[in-house]
Amino acid sequence: MRLRLTLAVNPRFRVLPLNYQYLVSAWIYQRIAAADERFGDWLHNAGFQQKGKRFKLFTFSTIWVPERQIKGDRLHIRSSNVSLQISFFADKAVEKFILGLFKGQEFEIGDKCSKAEFFVEKVEALPVPEFKPVSTFRCLSPICVAKPFHKGNKLMSEYISPADPDFEQLFFKNLLNKYQVISGGGNEFEYDNPPFTFELLDKPKSRLITIKAGTREETRVRGFLFPFKLTAPVELLRLGYEAGFGEKNSLGFGCVERIQ
Repeated sequence: MRLRLTLAVNPRFRVLPLNYQYLVSAWIYQRIAAADERFGDWLHNAGFQQKGKRFKLFTFSTIWVPERQIKGDRLHIRSSNVSLQISFFADKAVEKFILGLFKGQEFEIGDKCSKAEFFVEKVEALPVPEFKPVSTFRCLSPICVAKPFHKGNKLMSEYISPADPDFEQLFFKNLLNKYQVISGGGNEFEYDNPPFTFELLDKPKSRLITIKAGTREETRVRGFLFPFKLTAPVELLRLGYEAGFGEKNSLGFGCVERIQ
């Protein structure tokens, strides 16, 4: 399910760090834990697992700010209202639970230098778009795909552009791993069997995002923003739309919208 949150901005506190994705992720976990502590702990510490792979199966967009100004590493919000989309792969049984998580909430996002305060004015459940075996998407947050490689005896990874020749295979393998998790280990789809195609529709824009900035756990993740066309079974397209395409979805990567 996909939610759109309309957020009123406190005019006294409206300066965000540019690297706010981890802070939004932490707030989402906090809301889940406040409503159901056991579910929140499980989602944060375990999630959906299959053969050592772990997926949280939710993602979120960047915060849409109609009027803004960027100064250094700060985002100055000039709008009285902003919006955020949050997307969950969830069955009907928990949709009402998720919908009620965010209604009427007040929260702040910031660090030692600045913060922004928000009030959730409105929560909308967005209709699920119609998916066809060939569908076109646009990124609402960067898509992250990592390619493993060996450096001596050490296994490393690098974040790759959608223009990289290995991107398509890694992109679909990640999606198939997610599907294997939700289907209980079974997987009726195989990447080696067509049709699976990825088509990049415009030049990708790189985004380097710092996670846990200013801490010992600080890491940097590179993702890319771009429009793209996929050929794949509709079950997989809907899964990617709701849970996120690529990696690190619960940190705000891989949120997309369907376009005509």
